Amino acid sequence: MVRTIRTEIIIDASIGSVWKVVSDLRTWGEWNAWTKFEDVDENPAGTDARLLASFDGDGTWKEYACQILAVDHDRHFLNWAGGVPCGLFHGNHWIILTPESETRTRMEHYEDFTGLLPALNLGMPFAKVARNYVYINEAVKRVVEARAPD
Repeated sequence: MVRTIRTEIIIDASIGSVWKVVSDLRTWGEWNAWTKFEDVDENPAGTDARLLASFDGDGTWKEYACQILAVDHDRHFLNWAGGVPCGLFHGNHWIILTPESETRTRMEHYEDFTGLLPALNLGMPFAKVARNYVYINEAVKRVVEARAPD
């Protein structure tokens, strides 16, 4: 069984402006209260990192090991994954940007959870995670739209 989260938002900014915020994993904690990364290299694709999640946005963080699988500047595609061994839990998370026009961008923000724990609705507060992805999307929109265009 795969448990999925699918969110998207339209941002009134160029794809380059949105990508600049989304792809800089080192600054995620500056603009949102739900997810941040630590131990992230400047060019993180293919490296291990620590993802911190605050399910209630209250500064209480749960730490997860993850691998940054892709930061594709040409395709505007960001992907990371992590989990627990033996098929108990795995999450595959990605963000894809596509231009709607020169000044509007669609941000798709997805995750698939697989393994025994998600199948039993265990291992993660899935309803809060889905809600927080919407909050993250809205935070990206606020930050990007408040900045002067590139």
